[in-house]
Amino acid sequence: METPEPIVRIRCPSPEDEVRCRTLLAKAGLVPESQLTWLAVRDADPDRVNDLLVAGGAVGRVAAREQIGKLIGFVIDHGPLLDARAGSLRATVVRVVGTAGLGARWTPRPEEEMGKAGAALHEYLMESRGGFVSWERFTALFCRAVG
Repeated sequence: METPEPIVRIRCPSPEDEVRCRTLLAKAGLVPESQLTWLAVRDADPDRVNDLLVAGGAVGRVAAREQIGKLIGFVIDHGPLLDARAGSLRATVVRVVGTAGLGARWTPRPEEEMGKAGAALHEYLMESRGGFVSWERFTALFCRAVG
């Protein structure tokens, strides 16, 4: 299921890759734009955008996907009992949302909810043998909509 976000930031490691990313996004009907050090598209699903880049052979990735990967590593490294690491887990979620540029749309859940959210993610990862953690799953577990 696609969950459009107002902005999807993409980190391109080189000018050549930025051209490739722009071309792939344009072919899919998305309008890429430059924003400081990011390439960005508006009103798109972060997972769909990332899939387009991967399928097209671009090196650039959606910034939120890169950060969710770090969150997954944290959860796997520390196991399902994450209450004692709720502050670190929340800080990681803050980085995901901040790097994605979506702080006006999403806010991390309170620290006291992070241990349970992390345990739920750990359980999903173990049951699915490292299954895909979609943007929708991430926000459902770790965030609340602003407003």
